[in-house]
Amino acid sequence: MGSSSDSEDDHELLSYGGPSTSDPLLSPTRNGDHDDPSSTSSSAARTHRRTTSTFHRKHPTLFLVFKRWWKPLFAISLPFLLLSIYALINPHVKGLPPLPKVKVHFSGSEDWDSPTVEKIYEEKIVESCTCGVTDEGKRICGLYHEEGLQNSRLVQGSGARIRRVLQKAREGGAMKIGVLGGSVSACHGVHPSANYPQGDPSGPGCYTTLLKQWFEKTFPDADHQFMNGAIGGMDSSYYAFCGTHHIAIDTDLIVLEFDVNDQADLLYQAFFDQLLRALSEFETQPAILILGAWSPQVAQDQGYGDPQIVHAPISLYYDVPYLSMKRLIFNHYLRFPKSTAEAFFQPDLVHPKARGHRILADLLISYLESELCMLTHYGLPVVPSMSETISTSDPFSSFIDIPFALDTLHLIDPITPPPGWEKTFDTEPLERLKEENRKFVLPTTPYFVPPVGMFTPLREVVNPTKQDPDSGKHITGLIQPELFCADANDKQNPMKPTTSEGWRQFVWNGEKHYWVSDTPGSKIRVEIKVTAGRVAVYYFRSQHYNLGDARCWVDDNEKGAVHLAGYWKKQYNVAIVAYIDEKVTPGDHYVTCEVAQNTSHPTNPDAHHFRLTAIMAT
Repeated sequence: MGSSSDSEDDHELLSYGGPSTSDPLLSPTRNGDHDDPSSTSSSAARTHRRTTSTFHRKHPTLFLVFKRWWKPLFAISLPFLLLSIYALINPHVKGLPPLPKVKVHFSGSEDWDSPTVEKIYEEKIVESCTCGVTDEGKRICGLYHEEGLQNSRLVQGSGARIRRVLQKAREGGAMKIGVLGGSVSACHGVHPSANYPQGDPSGPGCYTTLLKQWFEKTFPDADHQFMNGAIGGMDSSYYAFCGTHHIAIDTDLIVLEFDVNDQADLLYQAFFDQLLRALSEFETQPAILILGAWSPQVAQDQGYGDPQIVHAPISLYYDVPYLSMKRLIFNHYLRFPKSTAEAFFQPDLVHPKARGHRILADLLISYLESELCMLTHYGLPVVPSMSETISTSDPFSSFIDIPFALDTLHLIDPITPPPGWEKTFDTEPLERLKEENRKFVLPTTPYFVPPVGMFTPLREVVNPTKQDPDSGKHITGLIQPELFCADANDKQNPMKPTTSEGWRQFVWNGEKHYWVSDTPGSKIRVEIKVTAGRVAVYYFRSQHYNLGDARCWVDDNEKGAVHLAGYWKKQYNVAIVAYIDEKVTPGDHYVTCEVAQNTSHPTNPDAHHFRLTAIMAT
């Protein structure tokens, strides 16, 4: 019996429900263990057999099921056990591939109201990723709480480009990170030095420095290069034309900060749209993050309706994440205005102190931490099949016809119901809608740039009264405007006028560069290149500095010159964009600006000082 097979033992037990004295597992003298003093079995072994024998007698069927199935059950459970262990180790070990996405479906289940295991799994990961994966992410989450961090993400976005950048950093690739913004990003007032009297942008308390430190600590194997192209007083209208002069065109991650310097004016919609499009179309397809700085002074003047009302819709259109300091601190400022202003902002109530910069850095780092967590669990987004994208050449799928007489022009006669109106109460045809397969076209890739500008009238692109095009080339083949900028602030190729009678170069505080003149009638001429027909001038405006006026025109069209006033009544001093022509033929042209004989200054008739920053074109 000692050499009998497992199947024989099972058969004997199953054929008789009670204990059997002939069963070798129950026999006290099996193999002579009890009588033979020379037996190699120990007392512990005999005790184990007695315990097993007792369990066997009480639960014979359960014992046999376990005995038969423990190996296949272990084999089935092993992958899930290893997956769980990998999920715990992965975030803490650099270089490991991301955790694969697990999908579990209940077969035969058609109850769409009940959550599937996959849905619950995904929701838990998304929720748990709010605080990121590293100790720094957990620290930030402890300061602001999950609700505060989620609220600060004005536009979450898909995170597709962000995750690709993080994947590159995790693999140790060469990383280029650029910043474009105004005086907040230039760190004015936090770390002034001899070379940077307004503030050193590489100072230890600046949000840009803190962001750099996070990248270097989180991805020590990557080669990091940081470029801070921020200039005090500049806004998105300037960078929409000249941004490529201040960061490399192969940048991987770009941070934009314009909520303080931009204006809540519809004019800035076109500038911000142009800026996001120009940056998104870099060959590197960089990830872009909008950082919404905030200042009490802007709120004192504009309330909650600051430039975010201009920026937010455009960030949604281009799938660019938007992080907002205002969303985090606004209510706190309402409750504790003086304490909040003193704690986080400088006396001008515009520029943040080091503590305010820490908030800006925390918002950036927290979002990157959450996307790093999502990358760990899901990996990079999947590129869809061509047949499902806007580039498809497949015909439009047939939809089910609903025989309702609602397509008639019944609104012409709003009193008389259209023929067959009674049938519209019949729900049976509506049930057929369940059979439709509504797969609308997707972007060509997860990193897709919308082919038309956000404010481009679609009459210029498509005609819904004509037959559908055979392919998507009428969209994907659109020629995009090229940016031109002759810029005094361009360090590598500064603006070089062909003539500059009565004009001179001027640098303010070692930061802002201009061509200036104080003499009425003095002229400056700059060569330009035009593609889409629009030409603009970027010039300085203020109620100070005895600013005067100028006239600017394209080529020899002096009769069409646009008058530009340097003086205005607003409290802040900034340069702005003014279009001087919008119907210029593509090709090489030139712009002439002349200091006007008259001035718009209300108190000084001799105010003729004029500051020109750049000549721009698309």
